[in-house]
Amino acid sequence: MPERATHALRVGPPVTVGRVTVIPIERIVLNSDQCDSRLWFSATKQPFAIVVHDAGGLRCIDTGTGTVSLEELRATVPGLDTVLARCGH
Repeated sequence: MPERATHALRVGPPVTVGRVTVIPIERIVLNSDQCDSRLWFSATKQPFAIVVHDAGGLRCIDTGTGTVSLEELRATVPGLDTVLARCGH
């Protein structure tokens, strides 16, 4: 069986300092492989983006080399709208 990897994005725990809230967006990677009579699994959590909510509104900061929009994150990250609503936006 060839190695398989599953990728998913999720909202990490928000951190609020003063009037600024930082919401991490995490990429979860689950790997699995089977060789002969053995099966193994591993998982990693990687930074993907950061959403910042402050007096200036909402900003999205990509932690990689690409670009990502807030609208794209809202469409692909389950629970992000709920967290943003709790932050008052």
